[in-house]
Amino acid sequence: MRPCILHIDMDAFYASVEQLRHPELRGKPVIVGGDGRRGVVAAASYEARRFGVRSAMPAGEARRLCPNGVFLPPDFATYRAASSQVFAVLGRFTPLIEPLSLDEAFLDMSGNPQARSDPEGLAMQLKAEVHSATGLTASVGVSTCKVVSKVASDLRKPDGLVVVDAGKEQAFLRPLPLRALPGLGPAAEKKLEGLGLRTVGELAALPVEVLAARLGKLGPVLHEMAHGVDGRAVVLPATPKSISREVTFEVDVRDRTELLLTARSLAQDVARSLRRHGLTARTLRLKIRFAGFETHTHQDTVAPTDLDQDLCAGAERLLDEALARERPVRLIGVGASQLQSAAQQELFQGSRLRQHELDRSLDDLRERFGSEIIARGVPVTTLQRDFRRDDIDAVTKDEGG
Repeated sequence: MRPCILHIDMDAFYASVEQLRHPELRGKPVIVGGDGRRGVVAAASYEARRFGVRSAMPAGEARRLCPNGVFLPPDFATYRAASSQVFAVLGRFTPLIEPLSLDEAFLDMSGNPQARSDPEGLAMQLKAEVHSATGLTASVGVSTCKVVSKVASDLRKPDGLVVVDAGKEQAFLRPLPLRALPGLGPAAEKKLEGLGLRTVGELAALPVEVLAARLGKLGPVLHEMAHGVDGRAVVLPATPKSISREVTFEVDVRDRTELLLTARSLAQDVARSLRRHGLTARTLRLKIRFAGFETHTHQDTVAPTDLDQDLCAGAERLLDEALARERPVRLIGVGASQLQSAAQQELFQGSRLRQHELDRSLDDLRERFGSEIIARGVPVTTLQRDFRRDDIDAVTKDEGG
């Protein structure tokens, strides 16, 4: 059976959701995030992109390029709700969904009869159903493998659809610029300088040994991708190997109390995620970045736990260690690793069992009424800049993903 892999990417997702819920913003350059001295653009509407604004761009640069842009704070609860609608539609087409983020996924459609007879018609139907359910547009690429589908979905944004027939993968990629290949970023491109390469076809024509010498293990991988060969399967989300949260302060912080409250809030968020996944952690890690970008990591081994009190106490100990010499702090993060499945009745007895039950009750309240409804201490309001695996789980839990 010939593979049929579809890549879907929602168009300027966060910004498009904002324009949908605020009709007065349609047609205007909308920039989500980017507020404050150290803000970073989370998403930009296509109107803002015409000025050169891109995601992950520093706020100051975005404001310089687009002084009349409408800057909005992110509203992740709304974006997750919209994403859930998208993934509900995708789940009607196939159970084999590999979510990459709230707005992007691979789908294995190989088992769908229409995918073999009319892949373009199937993709058009999927796009139409997503638009009908959400009011949002998506760009879609269809081919026999992941890399070609990903490149295809990027080619005609927004609201694009590109289908690459079997046997035409290499011809499709040949004239495209090098950076069209996923994985070929600025670092790899710099290592290829001096070879005179401009297109994917020119990269494909190089001997694999040359690429291996320049790029190491990445070389042979890119060589295959440049030929339209990608054997990676669409995989369902696996159990996470670590869970972390971090914040970057708008202004460097010296106050130990503020740092402690932030570390405790992040630790509670990590603990909540552990419980959501039915996991406990044996290693607790604190990341701290001082002014001047000097970054240190401190970690400790703990008895397997998912309790708020344990992770908060551990984060406090590690913070004391990190602040042996007080300096302004730019970023702080808390993470848990060495994760294993929770055996609650064995791990928690007596008062610890009651504490675990209380933590779960608080989780239920936050799930029903929002994360800010209740917290131990002062909750962190600074935007958390790490990618949240919980987002994927939340939007795919009912769709088989």
